Amino acid sequence: MLDSFWTKEVADASRDSIVIDPLNDKKRVLKVELKLSDYASGGIRSEILMHPKDSFGYRTHYSFKFLLPESFFKKDEPKGWYIIHQWHDAPAPGFNWKTYNRKTQPPVHLLIEHNSDGDYFLDFKTGLEIGEIKEIVSSRWSEKLEPNRWDTFSCDILWSLYNNDGYAEPKLDDNFFKNWINPKDSTLVHKIYRRNMYNIIPNYFKFGLYRSGNEKHDRTIYFDDFRHESYREK
Repeated sequence: MLDSFWTKEVADASRDSIVIDPLNDKKRVLKVELKLSDYASGGIRSEILMHPKDSFGYRTHYSFKFLLPESFFKKDEPKGWYIIHQWHDAPAPGFNWKTYNRKTQPPVHLLIEHNSDGDYFLDFKTGLEIGEIKEIVSSRWSEKLEPNRWDTFSCDILWSLYNNDGYAEPKLDDNFFKNWINPKDSTLVHKIYRRNMYNIIPNYFKFGLYRSGNEKHDRTIYFDDFRHESYREK
């Protein structure tokens, strides 16, 4: 059973469960499923979320493991994507989702993108996109994803309303995402400077499966060892 601070955006309560680790029968892990027809909270998703208090000026470090089973990898689908983790923004102070008439993209998200040849890649994206503001940048992990393997994603984030202050520094298996190009001098960098808050209300954490519209198959993903810590920058 998940701790009480987790809440869910799922079409059915059976979409998440604690099961035996596919690679280790002595461990138990979180299994998340997404059926093609699943619709929850305005999207095709099965996501688990929490609301930390990491607002403007806080630095956050977090990590989790994920595993994709063999059944995740298909070769008969057009190009598409699955978001497996995101920090999602909340409505500005004084608004709720019904009165906040602004369409935004999550300021931090981790997604699996695939092509019609059956190649699957991990992409990290950060930055703001709202109206005419389009600041999101993407960093792709250099190797293709593989089935039946536990990978650990981790990230350091400084939450900020300003481009020259806020940043994200993602890693996979303790290695930096190295292929984000700094547009100022074309060098490869680890720390991606981007503002990552639309307002002072803290972003909230989500992981699971949220898909595009091109998929033809149900999907399953496993998670384990989630860790989170934060403190205010001096």
